[in-house]
Amino acid sequence: MHLLQRGPRGAQSRAHEHEWWVAVSEAGASLLSSRPARREAILPAASPTRRPHWLDSERLRLYPAVVLICYLVWVLIYLYKAVWHPHEYISPLAIDFLPFWSSSYLALHGHAADAYNLGVLGNVEQNALAHTVGLLPWLYPPTFLLFVYPLALLPWKIAAATFLGGTYALFVRAIRAIVPRREALLIAMAFPGAALVAVSGQNGLLTASLAALGLVLLRRRPVAAGICFGILCMKPHLAVLFPLALLCSRSWRALASLALTAMSMLAISVLVFGGGTLAAFLHNASMAAGYVESGRAALARVPTMFALAKLAHVPSALAYAAQGLSAILAAAAVCYAWGRETSHALRAATLVCASLMVCPYLFDYDLTWYGVLIAWYGKYALESGWKRGEREWLILLWLTPLAGILIVSHVKVQFMPLISAITLWMLVRRIAQQRREPVVLGRHSGE
Repeated sequence: MHLLQRGPRGAQSRAHEHEWWVAVSEAGASLLSSRPARREAILPAASPTRRPHWLDSERLRLYPAVVLICYLVWVLIYLYKAVWHPHEYISPLAIDFLPFWSSSYLALHGHAADAYNLGVLGNVEQNALAHTVGLLPWLYPPTFLLFVYPLALLPWKIAAATFLGGTYALFVRAIRAIVPRREALLIAMAFPGAALVAVSGQNGLLTASLAALGLVLLRRRPVAAGICFGILCMKPHLAVLFPLALLCSRSWRALASLALTAMSMLAISVLVFGGGTLAAFLHNASMAAGYVESGRAALARVPTMFALAKLAHVPSALAYAAQGLSAILAAAAVCYAWGRETSHALRAATLVCASLMVCPYLFDYDLTWYGVLIAWYGKYALESGWKRGEREWLILLWLTPLAGILIVSHVKVQFMPLISAITLWMLVRRIAQQRREPVVLGRHSGE
């Protein structure tokens, strides 16, 4: 009786159990089928988007514009003092241009060798300025005398404005040739290194432009590039590593063009001005070395390892040893960069940086070359991606030319050559990283 009564309940229980399993199976199938959709909805939200770098295009336009406005205000203040306070003597702008003009004046009057005579040159400078001037010697080889030869056909102030304005425009054009972007125009115009050259009246804009244009032309027009490098030999201490780079890269046409241009300019200058100018140049070069070695030169404005050691009261022998080590490391970096295949932008940046680490007699107005270095480094990073901190380091390089006047002269520690050395190390590390990466066709377009 009990079993007969239990049968219907057991059947009912089994029916409920079957229905329950069907419901669970349907729910499980529904859950499994919905899981991909839910995962697609969740995963993007779980991956945080990278924040854009603070130095965006808007700031790259804004900050240089502000700097240019500051330059304009400074010039207006200077002009106000010069015009409204004529009884108070103010040193003229571009005073270092005066030896260029005075040497041209002597050469035009047939006394080119006297450009190396401090007494004769000083009289011409004093007459042009109508005021006593300090020691402003002519320390360049006859090849540069050939370059400045026509300047004295104009009054010295007009000649200075023409020379500095023309080389400033050439520098901006060279930077745009490396990085053809609108931001590059403002950055080059506001570059403190360029402003320092313009205020000083020096030739740093010209030498930086020749180096930049030669490196731009090297791959497609090697002969024209060699001509640029050959003209650069008018400041031989800046051009010494360029033949080494061309030799390592087997750029034979550019190397031959460099040699032919340099030798032709030297031969023409000796024929035009006489062999005495070459001997006088060598004498003045040794005199300049003596000024730097004795500390009579403004070592705060000399961004070399030699000056770093001398400001630290290191003996001259050890200071020269430190500079020699710097030159060896610079040459080794050039051989490493140019001896094997790598990005042309990194090669160019390495050569520019290394060229500032060879000679013990360098001045802060030569750090206009930092502008060329920044352009080439930036070109590579724009194509291949930025590493952390690189943009901030380039900002430091952009500001460094003013450090000698604003900082080193007060703290008496010459740290500028250390900035060049660290930059060279960064470049070599970048080259090593690129060579370890797999080759991707079209990654470096045009290189």
